[in-house]
Amino acid sequence: MRSLLTVIILALAQVPGMAQDADGFVHKASEDGVDVYVRIEDNDDMTVRVTTTARTKVSAVREVLDEAEHYPAWVHRCAEAQRLPGGTDNAYLYLSRVDMPFPFKDREVVAAISQSVDPATGVFRRLISSKPDAYPLSKKYKRVELYESTWEVHPLSDGGAKLTCTVRTAAGSGLPGWLREDIMTGGPVKTIRSLRERVEARK
Repeated sequence: MRSLLTVIILALAQVPGMAQDADGFVHKASEDGVDVYVRIEDNDDMTVRVTTTARTKVSAVREVLDEAEHYPAWVHRCAEAQRLPGGTDNAYLYLSRVDMPFPFKDREVVAAISQSVDPATGVFRRLISSKPDAYPLSKKYKRVELYESTWEVHPLSDGGAKLTCTVRTAAGSGLPGWLREDIMTGGPVKTIRSLRERVEARK
């Protein structure tokens, strides 16, 4: 039997203007300058892509993304985050803890970050891939095994920037539908909105 998520995606694909793009994403919604796209993966995992534009420079976005200790101020449900020792400015490990409502156990993500700026185009790319065994486990948290994310920040001709975040995660595994939706879809949308506000407020 198809899951509810699969049925939703199939239904959206039948709506005019909701056809899949070349990567298999279906446009789900547009709100407050944020576009949301979803793609069903194997085992009913879901990849979410959100895009927006901001009145800021690419360098300002990169600065905010590198300030892991401040993630709780703008990343949805983030209770704690830190860059782990070692690495370089363009390749390092970080840890993030996700606050969950009772009675669910808080989640924990350990991931590797690799990032660069294309010298020809000025596009900033940041790749994040889970490394669940790279940091000692804590009994207080459920370690997320699958977390893949890509940030792309493109400079615009008007001096602003286009932000695109693509996320695939198993953080919603085993959760009720409303909470899974909040983490899988609502989380990236709320996060990119908050990031936009944060970078636009930075001088």
